[in-house]
Amino acid sequence: MIYRDPDVSCFCPIPIVPRPTPPVLPSQAASIQNKQTGVFYVRNVYESTETIPPGSVKSLRVISMYPQTVQRVPDRSLVLFETAKSIVGPVPVAEDGSVAFRAPAGQPLMFQLLDENGMAVMSMRTFVYLQPGEKMACVGCHEPRNSTPARIQMPAAIKVYDPKPSVPPYYEGGLSFARTVQPVLDRYCISCHGLEKTEAKLSLLGTMIEGPIKLGKVHGSVAYDSLTLRPGLVSVAVRNKETDFSKPKDYFAHAGRLAKILLQGDANHEKLDPASFQRVVDWLDLNAEFFGDYSWNKAEWRKPSPEGEKALREHIQKTFGEELARQPFAALVNVALPAESRILKAPLAVEAAGWGQISNSGWSGTDDPGYRKMLSLVEGSIGPSKARDIRGTCGQTPCICGGCWVRQARQERGRKVESGKRKDGG
Repeated sequence: MIYRDPDVSCFCPIPIVPRPTPPVLPSQAASIQNKQTGVFYVRNVYESTETIPPGSVKSLRVISMYPQTVQRVPDRSLVLFETAKSIVGPVPVAEDGSVAFRAPAGQPLMFQLLDENGMAVMSMRTFVYLQPGEKMACVGCHEPRNSTPARIQMPAAIKVYDPKPSVPPYYEGGLSFARTVQPVLDRYCISCHGLEKTEAKLSLLGTMIEGPIKLGKVHGSVAYDSLTLRPGLVSVAVRNKETDFSKPKDYFAHAGRLAKILLQGDANHEKLDPASFQRVVDWLDLNAEFFGDYSWNKAEWRKPSPEGEKALREHIQKTFGEELARQPFAALVNVALPAESRILKAPLAVEAAGWGQISNSGWSGTDDPGYRKMLSLVEGSIGPSKARDIRGTCGQTPCICGGCWVRQARQERGRKVESGKRKDGG
């Protein structure tokens, strides 16, 4: 480099002194970048702007939310634009209100505080993320804004829990009413609400609503509509109509009549076993959604195969009699999750996770030849989906999602480009 001295008519060189190169520091993220989880720590769940009685919270439920990746999808719930969600699992809360747990990294998460019956007493209305290996801490649940110190240190001795779903069935994706709740209704409810009679004019059969998909209305089942449209039975937070901020027991299982009926039982309703009750509560606390995915070709919409249904009914008649064989298809087969079908669970022994309702000719386990035969016929009675999703579009002809043209145009453009290359000898 040179400069011009104003007092001298010449250009003089400026000596360049080399600067030392900063040392290369090892990446602090290198050891954690492949981790799939992070850790949350809550110092005291009772630290809140709302009154939560000490000792009333027994666990914290971790919920994973599934982002919608395309603009237009079928409705999933009575609530418009409901986000598909699944339960990662509950973790126990200590007597002092503290809790620490691992949670999936890179996923939007929300939390709920649960009472001794596994019902939400307080719920988040936003979500949080964890980076791989990250540790995140907070003072409490809906704590006052000015109560958070500069840094919260997680006690070294605190136990870090791994949340796991508390009750089956276990499946990929978000919570599905047909997979999780309908089997409970098939076990306890449809004999009075859907089969021989419909007490209180309430049908809880899993029969799907027929007709074209219309945006703005969930294309669900008879049972779902019966429960969610009956005033006071189910309480949901309706989009743009919910209260300004969360309060204890404001919505979900605690706010509707259904959970109370199933928990306590009465002269007309049998008290549910704990696992079945938790299934219904999980559904209610996730804002009573029907579908757990954004697909245009849902498993819940599959229809019976005529030949397969005929073979199944013939086998049911030979095995269990004419009366059971004549019942509605939805009362026998769960098209969304075949292993949860009533015709499989009712004859299966309670010790084998069945219902034990047909004990005289039932099965002791899932390895029983009779069970295996019936399972094969159940699976064969379900017709395939007529199409499959392709990059978030319906993949159907004619298109019902309104987005297939984008994918098709890209494919056509790609074919033209490739054809042009061949003509040019490229």
